[in-house]
Amino acid sequence: MRLSTKNILTFTRTLFTAARFIVLVFFIFAANLNAQNNEVFTLTADALQDGKSVELNKLTWKYHAGDDAAWANPQFDDSSWDKLEETVIKPEAIPKSGWNGRAWFRLYVQIDESLADKNFAFIMVQRGASEIYLDGKKLVTFGAVTDTEISEYNPSRLPIPFRFEGAGEHLIAVRFASETLADMSVGIASWLANGGIYPSFSLAIRNADDLNGIISQYAFTSSMRVGFLFIGFLLALALLHFLLYIFYRVERGNLFYSIYAFSFAILLVCGNLMVHGHQPILPSIIAGMINSTMLAVEFVALLAFVHVVFARPLGKLFWILTAAWAVSSVLNCIFLNKTSNFRILTNVLIGLSFTFCILILVKALREKRPGAWILMVGVQLLSFGMFSILLNQFGVLDLPENFLIFGQFALILAVPIAVSVFLARNFARTNRDLKTQLAQVEELSLQKIEQERQSAELRAENERRAKELEGARALQLSMLPNKLPQIPYLEIAAYMKPATEVGGDYYDFHVGDDGTLTVAVGDATGHGLKAGTVVTATKGLFNNLAPAPDIPDTFKQISRSLKLMNLRGLFMAMTMLKIKDNRFSISAAGMPSTLIYRHATGEIEEINLRAVPLGSFAAIEYKKQEYTLSNNDCVVLMSDGFTEMFNESGEMLGDGEANKTLKESAQLSPQEIINRFVKVGEDWAGKRPPDDDVTFVVLKVKSNNAF
Repeated sequence: MRLSTKNILTFTRTLFTAARFIVLVFFIFAANLNAQNNEVFTLTADALQDGKSVELNKLTWKYHAGDDAAWANPQFDDSSWDKLEETVIKPEAIPKSGWNGRAWFRLYVQIDESLADKNFAFIMVQRGASEIYLDGKKLVTFGAVTDTEISEYNPSRLPIPFRFEGAGEHLIAVRFASETLADMSVGIASWLANGGIYPSFSLAIRNADDLNGIISQYAFTSSMRVGFLFIGFLLALALLHFLLYIFYRVERGNLFYSIYAFSFAILLVCGNLMVHGHQPILPSIIAGMINSTMLAVEFVALLAFVHVVFARPLGKLFWILTAAWAVSSVLNCIFLNKTSNFRILTNVLIGLSFTFCILILVKALREKRPGAWILMVGVQLLSFGMFSILLNQFGVLDLPENFLIFGQFALILAVPIAVSVFLARNFARTNRDLKTQLAQVEELSLQKIEQERQSAELRAENERRAKELEGARALQLSMLPNKLPQIPYLEIAAYMKPATEVGGDYYDFHVGDDGTLTVAVGDATGHGLKAGTVVTATKGLFNNLAPAPDIPDTFKQISRSLKLMNLRGLFMAMTMLKIKDNRFSISAAGMPSTLIYRHATGEIEEINLRAVPLGSFAAIEYKKQEYTLSNNDCVVLMSDGFTEMFNESGEMLGDGEANKTLKESAQLSPQEIINRFVKVGEDWAGKRPPDDDVTFVVLKVKSNNAF
């Protein structure tokens, strides 16, 4: 059968339509399959009511070891990633993609209209460093996660405000890294992992409609000022009673009480660091080990104190409890986070120690020992505060916050106050010494108040000066050209960065009626407001004198005007260049060499015109030189802030580096050339702040000129 041309065309169209349909169905199927692979958590308003938070770390996350910035992109296909039921990487359950110290976690969250564009906050605790992304945008960085560095930082529940922009599906991505726990099979990381310390983070989300209130609450709860007040109080008592023991060693109660107060103070320091500190993993672990040890020392010292003040011998029960506390401390230091069974032992020892103390005090009360009731009240308040906090932590009791605060105060202050009162009643001389020291403390407090008043006055004065300098800086920046001139045969770029709030560098342009471009780069002596005054005056003089064709004559007039202003030791170094077509003339007054890159030869040519800065002498002759440029030639004018830049070792950059930088970057655009110079300067200076202003003006002849 013969097929006509019309039939063939009809068949071809039908086949093409069918193919398009098949491709469309394939992509729809693939998209649906990808959506099904992504487990989406639906966030509801009910879950966030009454200040509740949702613990995202307990949801199913997508996980992949390694590090790639593209993994923050919501469009990235993570269907092949591992799934983790929690954001913890355990050595016995390493995901398929592995763990090498860096990994990404991704979680899809569905948001309805009622939660869109409202304030929320992330609450995070971590063992490592991280970056949090929402829909591909970085929200916050905790620590440092770069290609070459991992700097660990624990945010300790610092609230991070954000918004879900619109309803629908959103992606939360966490770039996580841990240098300490990168390889949990060897070294310290192995010990930590065996102790239950794994690379992990907890991430919760909560409503943040009252953002200021949340931040204020965090600032209050995480502040260590009150804790350090108690710590200082305890350390003072420890030192006082230790000195009393040194001068009167018969009274061993002072020794044991000083040990008790000191260990309690260190316990509070470590506790504050563990709960509110931002330190890396190892310091936190060390703080926990010290905390466990100090808890044992505290109770042993308290038992010894109660024994000796009532003349009781340190019997077998005391030494048994001491040995048990030592074992508990060692177990906690070895097994770290895997101490759930050992914590029961610790709590039992706390109960036994309190019971032992109370039995001794009851016997002392029966014997009518003076002051025994004071210590009984202190120990009872201490036990009451500790047990109320423990019962609340284990969920046995749901105590109100005010009650817990009272429990904390009782926990910290009960025994120290009771012992102080007890010793004051028994030692009149100690009481007199305490009064003397309290007077000294009061005097120091008054001195501190006076110092704080003076500091406040200094801060106010500094703020006033800072505002003045900022205003002067804004004025100086406003004097720089708003835009660069457009010259048909040139590419132009300029850059100026002051070393202080008001710098002494300056650049300006003027285009004459005949098309001549005048470029000026100046550097006033000094910095600050005085240098800004010279720049302001020079700006006005340049605007009036720039059209004049002769640069040396212009320099003489500017120099004469600055001299007549009687600015007392303030001068303006300047390079001025006039260019038209491929020819330019140039003069300099106290400025570094101007550089010319010759495209034809690839060589650097220096224009070195030595002369005193403007304003130094009223009558002085300045030199002028003329040059011819070719296509792709480049001219760089700069202040001495680049060549005289110092590094952290006090070494100067020098002219040679300027020549080298231009030679390496001359094929780039003027702006890219400036960027290269700036990068070289920053790398050279390192962390040292700039000593002088830095200014560049780069002119480059375009490649298509027919001169």
